[in-house]
Amino acid sequence: MMYLFDCTMDPGELTLPVAHQAMQIHKCCTVDNCLVRRRARQILVDTGQMTLGDRANP
Repeated sequence: MMYLFDCTMDPGELTLPVAHQAMQIHKCCTVDNCLVRRRARQILVDTGQMTLGDRANP
């Protein structure tokens, strides 16, 4: 699980619980510069756990 702490490494497929955990670990990061948060957010959106606002980056 150490792969979740490096913003520069894409963690690959994450389970839903791990995606939630990754979002908490990287709560100060942006999806523009953090591959872990970007991947976790996409999983949460794809599974309907999160809805992006109009201003969110795709």
